[in-house]
Amino acid sequence: MAHSCTRFVHRRGPPTRTQAGSKRGKRPRIQRQPRARVPGPAHERPMGSSQEEGLPCQPSQPDHDTDSDDTDATGPPAALLEGLLLGDGKPSPHSTRPGPFFYIGGNNGAAIISSYCKSKGWRRIQDSRREDYVLKWCEVKSRDSYGSFREGEQLLYQLPNNKLLTTKIGLLSTLRGQAWAMSKASKAPGGTQARLGKDAAAPTLEDLPWTSPGHLRPQRVLRMEEFFPETYRLDLKHEREAFFTLFDETQTWICKPTASNQGKGIFLLRNQEEVAALQAKTRSADDDPIHHKSPCRGPQARVVQRYIQNPLLLDGRKFDVRSYLLIACTTPYMIFFSHGYARLTLSLYDPHSSDLSGHLTNQFMQKKSPLYVLLKEDTVWSMERLNRHINTTFWKARGLPKDWVFTTLTKRMQQIMAHCFLAAKSKLECKLGYFDLIGCDFLIDDNFKVWLLEMNSNPALHTNCEVLKEVIPGVVIETLDLALETFQKSLRGQKMLPLLSQRRFVLLHNGEADVWPRLGGSCSLRRRLPPPTRQAKSSGPPTPRAPDQPSTRRPVPPPLAPQHPQLPGPTPDPDSAHDGQPQAPGKEQSGTGDRHPEQEPSPGTAKEERKEPENARP
Repeated sequence: MAHSCTRFVHRRGPPTRTQAGSKRGKRPRIQRQPRARVPGPAHERPMGSSQEEGLPCQPSQPDHDTDSDDTDATGPPAALLEGLLLGDGKPSPHSTRPGPFFYIGGNNGAAIISSYCKSKGWRRIQDSRREDYVLKWCEVKSRDSYGSFREGEQLLYQLPNNKLLTTKIGLLSTLRGQAWAMSKASKAPGGTQARLGKDAAAPTLEDLPWTSPGHLRPQRVLRMEEFFPETYRLDLKHEREAFFTLFDETQTWICKPTASNQGKGIFLLRNQEEVAALQAKTRSADDDPIHHKSPCRGPQARVVQRYIQNPLLLDGRKFDVRSYLLIACTTPYMIFFSHGYARLTLSLYDPHSSDLSGHLTNQFMQKKSPLYVLLKEDTVWSMERLNRHINTTFWKARGLPKDWVFTTLTKRMQQIMAHCFLAAKSKLECKLGYFDLIGCDFLIDDNFKVWLLEMNSNPALHTNCEVLKEVIPGVVIETLDLALETFQKSLRGQKMLPLLSQRRFVLLHNGEADVWPRLGGSCSLRRRLPPPTRQAKSSGPPTPRAPDQPSTRRPVPPPLAPQHPQLPGPTPDPDSAHDGQPQAPGKEQSGTGDRHPEQEPSPGTAKEERKEPENARP
C-alpha cells in the first residue's frame, strides 16, 4: 500500500534541493523521500534457505563480507517501524530508498536470523556503526548501541541491564532482595539468604506467584530456598567469611565466576585444603591496591553455591533442562516461556570424581571428550524423549503423575521463571523496541525437586545435532515474530491478545494492566495504557498515537526524584548497579501503601557487557 503523502524527518542534515527550484525569486522545492514500511511477523511464512554466518561483533569497526549491502551508507536512516503497520512485512516495490536493514553481530544463530530477515525483504549490513537498522541482534552488548537506539523505531536484542538476571551475582542479589522484601511484608523470618539482601522493593499484588499463563493470583509466595541453592558472594567480606566459617567436608560446594559460562573458571570445593587456598586468594586480592580500584575484575567476582550431590540420573548420567524466558516487549511487558531440551553428560555420574565433564552438562564441556563426535546425539534429548523416559522409569516406581515432564515440571519451571522476572521487573530498563531471549537452566534432584541453576544471556543457538535442529529455529523465529507483533500493537495502542504469531511459547505475564513508561520517557514516568479508541466514521483499526512533528524532537520528561526509604543502606552490587550511578535503592511500602515499587529513577546507559557469548568457540 503506497502512502498518499510523505513527510520529511530531520535526522542527519538539511534536505536536498532540486535544481529546478533554485532559480531566483522562486522558493526551492524540497525533495522528499518516500517512507519505507517495516514488516510484521512472519507467522507461518516459510523460512529462507540462506546459510551464511554473521561476523563477530566489533563495535565501532566496520565488518566486510560478501553477504552485505552497505550502499547508501551516508543516506537517510531507515523509516520508522510504524510504517510497517501498513504493509505485509516487505518493503514497497515503488520505494526508491534501500532497506530496511538489519545487523547481526557474531555467529550465534546468525544463519537463522539472517534467513528470517531476508524472507521479509530486509537487507543485511555489516558496519556495526550504522544506525539506520530496523533490527540489531548482537552477541556482545555495546554502549554505543543503546546510546544511539531510537525508541519506537528500532528493535534491539538484549535489555541493557539484563545482568540483573543473567549473571550469578545479579540473579542472587535480585532474588535475595525479593525474599527480604517479602519476609518484611509478611513479618515472617526469611532465612539467611533473605537477610543478606535488603535492597529490593516491597511486593505488590503483582509480585505474588504465577498460577496459570498470563495470570497472577495471591497464593503462597515461592521461597528462595525452595528453588535456588544456598549461595554466597565472595566479593563481599562478610559473606565470604560466613562461608569459610560454615564450611565442612560433609558437603561439596561449587565456585563460579559471576559473568562467565561454558564451565569456564568453575571448580569444586570438597575439603579444607581447597577452601584454604581460595581464602588465601581472596585475602591477597584484598591487599592488592589495583583490586580496590576495580573490585569486579579480580578473583573475588565469584559466588560459591551448595552443590546438589543427589541429582536425578538418566541411565546413570547427570542432566539438566534448558528452557527459555522471552521478554518480547517491555512497554508493556509481555513475558513468555518455551520448552527447550535436556542436556546430558557423556560419562556416568560420580560425585567424588574430579573430572568436571561429569558434573557440568553443557556442550562446551562435553566436546572435550574424544567420544563426543560419536555420541553427541545422545547428549541432547528432546523434552518428549525425556518425558517418555520418566514415564517408563519413574512413573510407577516413584508414584509420579503421568507425563510429569509436561505437567508438574513445566508448571514449576514457569513459576520459578515468573518469580525471577517479577523480582527484577521494577529495575529492568524498558524502552519500546527492547527484547530479550534468556536461557534458564534447571536441575532435578532424585527427590524430583526442581532447582534453578542459572539464567544466561545470549543462549546458545547452534544446531549441531538433530534435536537442536528441531528446537532452535522454531524458538528464534517465534521470538522475532512475537517481538515484531507486540512492538506494533504497543505502537498503535492496541490490545496485545490474541497474538497471531504465538505458537509454542506460553504467556507468563501480560503487563497491559501495569503502570508502564510513556514512549520517549523514562522508567520513572509511568502511565496506564488507555483503551483503544474507535473512529466515529471509520471501520479500520484503532488510530495510533500521533507521531512527532517532522522538524522537532520528542521531548523527554525529566525523571522523578527518587524517594529513599528509611532503611539500612543496601550492599553495593557491581552486577545490578548502573554505570556511573549508584544502584537505585529499593523501596518499601509505606503505611498508606501509596507508592508503587516501579517508580525507579531512570537508569543510565549500560557499559559494554563483558560476559562472553554462551556458545563462543574456544
